[in-house]
Amino acid sequence: MQQIAYDCTKAMMEKLWITTAEVQVEPGDMPSGDTLGFMRVTMWAPSHEELCRRLEAYLAKYRWKLLSMEKTEVVDPSRDYGEEENQMIEETLHDPKAVRLGTYYSYKAD
Repeated sequence: MQQIAYDCTKAMMEKLWITTAEVQVEPGDMPSGDTLGFMRVTMWAPSHEELCRRLEAYLAKYRWKLLSMEKTEVVDPSRDYGEEENQMIEETLHDPKAVRLGTYYSYKAD
């Protein structure tokens, strides 16, 4: 299991979060043509509410809309999240303004 470096001074104010975000994108943004999907996201925020606000603001830059968040938690530095998520966490740890988006998995609306 990979150990993730953790800066305790940042943890006093901001926390590193990981979530699965369900997102609606603009038509034509994805090769599949689908406009609904989900992805893992890492970013810093002091609370769950602020995480939601910051993620909505970030996605709005692309005219994307946050539909929901699941599996939202403060990153546990002793946990192995898997290869992609561990890389995202490591990159976000070194940049307090970073937002890391994982692989986007699209789906068709019912």
